[in-house]
Amino acid sequence: MKTFFSGLRKVETAMAVISMSAFTVVAFLQVTFRVFLHNPLGWSEELCKFLFIWCTFIGAILVSADNAHFCVDFFVTKCSPFVQKILKYLSFVLVALFSVILIYFGIKLMLSNINRISPAMGIPMYYIYTIFPINGILVILHLIESIWKDAKSAGTEV
Repeated sequence: MKTFFSGLRKVETAMAVISMSAFTVVAFLQVTFRVFLHNPLGWSEELCKFLFIWCTFIGAILVSADNAHFCVDFFVTKCSPFVQKILKYLSFVLVALFSVILIYFGIKLMLSNINRISPAMGIPMYYIYTIFPINGILVILHLIESIWKDAKSAGTEV
Protein backbone atom coordinates (compact mmCIF):
# COMPACT_ATOMS: atom_id res chain seq x y z
CA MET A 1 0.00 0.00 0.00
CA LYS A 2 2.91 2.30 0.77
CA THR A 3 4.39 1.82 -2.71
CA PHE A 4 1.01 2.56 -4.32
CA PHE A 5 0.73 5.91 -2.56
CA SER A 6 4.37 6.87 -3.17
CA GLY A 7 3.91 6.08 -6.87
CA LEU A 8 0.65 8.02 -6.95
CA ARG A 9 2.35 11.01 -5.34
CA LYS A 10 5.14 10.88 -7.95
CA VAL A 11 2.57 10.92 -10.76
CA GLU A 12 0.66 13.80 -9.13
CA THR A 13 3.87 15.77 -8.62
CA ALA A 14 4.90 15.20 -12.24
CA MET A 15 1.48 16.36 -13.43
CA ALA A 16 1.77 19.52 -11.29
CA VAL A 17 5.26 20.28 -12.56
CA ILE A 18 4.28 19.69 -16.19
CA SER A 19 1.11 21.80 -15.98
CA MET A 20 2.86 24.67 -14.17
CA SER A 21 5.81 24.58 -16.56
CA ALA A 22 3.51 24.57 -19.58
CA PHE A 23 1.51 27.43 -18.04
CA THR A 24 4.68 29.47 -17.56
CA VAL A 25 5.94 28.85 -21.09
CA VAL A 26 2.60 29.63 -22.72
CA ALA A 27 2.15 32.80 -20.63
CA PHE A 28 5.66 33.93 -21.59
CA LEU A 29 4.89 33.29 -25.26
CA GLN A 30 1.61 35.15 -24.96
CA VAL A 31 3.30 38.25 -23.55
CA THR A 32 6.19 38.05 -26.00
CA PHE A 33 3.94 37.77 -29.04
CA ARG A 34 1.56 40.47 -27.84
CA VAL A 35 4.07 43.07 -26.63
CA PHE A 36 7.13 42.60 -28.82
CA LEU A 37 5.77 41.10 -32.02
CA HIS A 38 2.38 42.89 -31.95
CA ASN A 39 0.78 39.65 -33.08
CA PRO A 40 -1.04 38.03 -30.13
CA LEU A 41 -1.63 34.30 -30.10
CA GLY A 42 -5.34 33.52 -30.18
CA TRP A 43 -5.16 30.29 -28.25
CA SER A 44 -2.65 31.14 -25.52
CA GLU A 45 -5.01 32.85 -23.07
CA GLU A 46 -7.43 29.94 -23.20
CA LEU A 47 -4.68 27.37 -22.72
CA CYS A 48 -3.27 29.36 -19.77
CA LYS A 49 -6.69 29.37 -18.16
CA PHE A 50 -7.08 25.60 -18.58
CA LEU A 51 -3.55 24.85 -17.35
CA PHE A 52 -4.04 27.11 -14.33
CA ILE A 53 -7.26 25.29 -13.39
CA TRP A 54 -5.58 21.89 -13.69
CA CYS A 55 -2.48 23.04 -11.80
CA THR A 56 -4.60 24.43 -8.98
CA PHE A 57 -6.60 21.24 -8.55
CA ILE A 58 -3.51 19.04 -8.77
CA GLY A 59 -1.86 21.25 -6.16
CA ALA A 60 -4.88 20.75 -3.91
CA ILE A 61 -4.45 17.00 -4.29
CA LEU A 62 -0.78 17.24 -3.29
CA VAL A 63 -1.59 19.41 -0.29
CA SER A 64 -4.30 17.02 0.87
CA ALA A 65 -1.86 14.13 0.52
CA ASP A 66 0.32 15.76 3.18
CA ASN A 67 -2.61 17.03 5.31
CA ALA A 68 -1.15 20.49 4.78
CA HIS A 69 -4.24 22.55 3.99
CA PHE A 70 -4.40 25.87 5.76
CA CYS A 71 -6.03 25.56 9.15
CA VAL A 72 -6.45 27.56 12.31
CA ASP A 73 -5.86 25.14 15.13
CA PHE A 74 -5.70 27.54 18.06
CA PHE A 75 -8.83 26.10 19.70
CA VAL A 76 -8.07 22.52 18.71
CA THR A 77 -4.69 22.57 20.46
CA LYS A 78 -6.43 23.75 23.64
CA CYS A 79 -8.65 20.65 23.66
CA SER A 80 -7.88 17.30 25.20
CA PRO A 81 -6.17 14.65 23.03
CA PHE A 82 -9.44 12.72 22.82
CA VAL A 83 -11.34 15.76 21.47
CA GLN A 84 -8.46 16.52 19.11
CA LYS A 85 -8.74 13.02 17.67
CA ILE A 86 -12.52 13.41 17.25
CA LEU A 87 -12.04 16.75 15.48
CA LYS A 88 -9.36 15.23 13.25
CA TYR A 89 -11.69 12.47 12.09
CA LEU A 90 -14.54 14.96 11.74
CA SER A 91 -12.35 16.95 9.37
CA PHE A 92 -11.65 13.74 7.43
CA VAL A 93 -15.40 13.14 7.13
CA LEU A 94 -16.05 16.71 5.96
CA VAL A 95 -13.28 16.58 3.36
CA ALA A 96 -14.59 13.20 2.15
CA LEU A 97 -18.12 14.62 1.93
CA PHE A 98 -16.88 17.61 -0.07
CA SER A 99 -14.92 15.26 -2.34
CA VAL A 100 -17.98 13.10 -2.99
CA ILE A 101 -19.96 16.24 -3.87
CA LEU A 102 -17.11 17.31 -6.17
CA ILE A 103 -17.13 13.92 -7.88
CA TYR A 104 -20.91 13.87 -8.32
CA PHE A 105 -21.28 17.40 -9.66
CA GLY A 106 -18.01 17.16 -11.60
CA ILE A 107 -19.37 14.18 -13.51
CA LYS A 108 -22.64 16.05 -14.11
CA LEU A 109 -20.66 19.04 -15.38
CA MET A 110 -18.58 16.83 -17.66
CA LEU A 111 -21.62 15.13 -19.12
CA SER A 112 -23.49 18.40 -19.64
CA ASN A 113 -20.53 19.77 -21.62
CA ILE A 114 -19.81 16.70 -23.71
CA ASN A 115 -20.66 18.51 -26.97
CA ARG A 116 -19.22 21.92 -26.04
CA ILE A 117 -15.95 22.91 -27.72
CA SER A 118 -13.57 25.60 -26.49
CA PRO A 119 -13.66 28.55 -28.88
CA ALA A 120 -9.96 29.22 -29.50
CA MET A 121 -8.41 25.77 -29.28
CA GLY A 122 -11.26 23.52 -30.33
CA ILE A 123 -10.78 21.19 -27.33
CA PRO A 124 -13.88 19.44 -26.02
CA MET A 125 -14.67 21.08 -22.66
CA TYR A 126 -15.36 17.58 -21.35
CA TYR A 127 -11.60 17.08 -21.03
CA ILE A 128 -11.09 20.29 -19.08
CA TYR A 129 -13.81 19.40 -16.56
CA THR A 130 -12.43 15.92 -15.86
CA ILE A 131 -10.19 17.47 -13.20
CA PHE A 132 -13.17 17.84 -10.83
CA PRO A 133 -13.94 14.13 -10.37
CA ILE A 134 -10.23 13.28 -10.62
CA ASN A 135 -9.55 15.67 -7.75
CA GLY A 136 -12.35 14.22 -5.64
CA ILE A 137 -11.24 10.64 -6.18
CA LEU A 138 -7.58 11.34 -5.44
CA VAL A 139 -8.35 13.38 -2.33
CA ILE A 140 -10.46 10.49 -1.03
CA LEU A 141 -7.60 8.10 -1.76
CA HIS A 142 -5.24 10.31 0.24
CA LEU A 143 -7.76 10.48 3.08
CA ILE A 144 -7.74 6.69 3.14
CA GLU A 145 -3.95 6.85 3.21
CA SER A 146 -4.04 9.27 6.17
CA ILE A 147 -6.49 7.11 8.09
CA TRP A 148 -4.41 4.01 7.33
CA LYS A 149 -1.22 5.72 8.55
CA ASP A 150 -3.02 7.00 11.65
CA ALA A 151 -4.40 3.56 12.48
CA LYS A 152 -1.00 1.97 11.85
CA SER A 153 0.76 4.44 14.16
CA ALA A 154 -1.95 4.03 16.82
CA GLY A 155 -1.41 0.27 16.68
CA THR A 156 2.32 0.64 17.32
CA GLU A 157 1.83 3.02 20.25
CA VAL A 158 1.67 1.01 23.44
